[in-house]
Amino acid sequence: MANILIVDDEKNICTTIQGILEDEGYFADYALNFKDGVAKLKSGSFDILFLDIWLPDRDGIDGLKEIKKYFPELEVVIISGHGNIENAVEAIRLGAYDFLEKPLSLERILLIVKHLKDKFQLIRDLRESRGDQLKKYDLIGVSKPLLDLRKKIEKIAPTNAWVMVTGENGTGKEHVARLIHMLSKRSRQSFVEINCAAIPSELLENEMFGHEKGAFTSAHAAKKGRFEEADNGTVFLDEIGDMEMSSQAKLLRVLENNTFTRIGGNSPLSSDFRLLTATNKNLEDEIEAGNFREDLYYRINVVPLSVPPLRERHDDIPLLVHHFIKDACSLNGLDLKKVDEELMNLFIHFEWPGNVRQLKNLIERMVVLSEDNTMTVDDAPEFIQGKGVPSKTYDVEYEYPLKHAKENFEKHYILNFLKNNDWNISRSARILEIERTYLHRKIKAYGIEKS
Repeated sequence: MANILIVDDEKNICTTIQGILEDEGYFADYALNFKDGVAKLKSGSFDILFLDIWLPDRDGIDGLKEIKKYFPELEVVIISGHGNIENAVEAIRLGAYDFLEKPLSLERILLIVKHLKDKFQLIRDLRESRGDQLKKYDLIGVSKPLLDLRKKIEKIAPTNAWVMVTGENGTGKEHVARLIHMLSKRSRQSFVEINCAAIPSELLENEMFGHEKGAFTSAHAAKKGRFEEADNGTVFLDEIGDMEMSSQAKLLRVLENNTFTRIGGNSPLSSDFRLLTATNKNLEDEIEAGNFREDLYYRINVVPLSVPPLRERHDDIPLLVHHFIKDACSLNGLDLKKVDEELMNLFIHFEWPGNVRQLKNLIERMVVLSEDNTMTVDDAPEFIQGKGVPSKTYDVEYEYPLKHAKENFEKHYILNFLKNNDWNISRSARILEIERTYLHRKIKAYGIEKS
């Protein structure tokens, strides 16, 4: 079914439309002015909006522009007691689905809703036929940084150009890499991911290139490497900035010669793959520090792509919140929840040091723990409310290099994350979307201890 909002300053019209829609099994709500209508759109999850063109606090055409900007998938039907052809044409041009004149025909309203419901089902069917993966990895948002990123992805995805994705932890670099693959000519072939930070250097060569039977004591059978598995597909080297120098040299030889040999083998193998890489580090700084090969950097950095942090995408937060709420409710078998306006404003103005990943995990946590269907500020953790923020997380020693500041942040971020999850390593690693072994190495490297 569809969720419908009516925004009209005449209450009898709102309640009449609401009544006939609810009789047909739809969920319907209403607001008597534009401001309250937008607040309900932000806190709820609506598919269709009936919007009066003449409202006391906002002109309907200007209101339509704002609504289509922030809720691009929302279907809007304009209603008016003083309709004219110019307004109707302008409304349709701006993205309205239809234009109705008062007195309203209730049969016409039901017919429009039915047509839209059929349209939603068709879109769902088309998305499913194209594959749930593409829908899963589409970018959510309307902010300029995100629209610019989407435009670049759409331009480079159909090519075979190698891409290096950069951005802070939690911004969605893997998400972007998978989207590039899904939109490429190789989308029907394998997407092979190798997390360079999670695999110890002594095992990374075996992971990339495979081995022959008898290559070492436990090699009871030959095994294909990830590069071999990716033939005609895409290889994604995540966190390449954490790769050991010895592995970097071997990788460079493969990329330059387009051939490799399994461990214990003599026959050179080749694989036709597109290379995507990602890192949260500044590789030019790593080159300067002697931690990354300059020749490898220039080899892989063909098309650089930067994913913006969430603090530069405040306009996207309401859309992301609604999306994550739907996912969390569906995943946990719960009725659809919403957030009130005060909590949404809190989300919008928070800086989100953990970026989209932090927002997603917080929403799932709140959905599961909140007792009411409307989540409020009282359901939010203290750090969102500006209380109880560990000061060390944000204390900055300005005389230290950037690398040390990042390490200091990461150390305290992991420490406080573990505390908030009762020092459960497995759960923390899953929520942080990293391997347990990698989290253990970070804990050891930073000397983090349970106190």
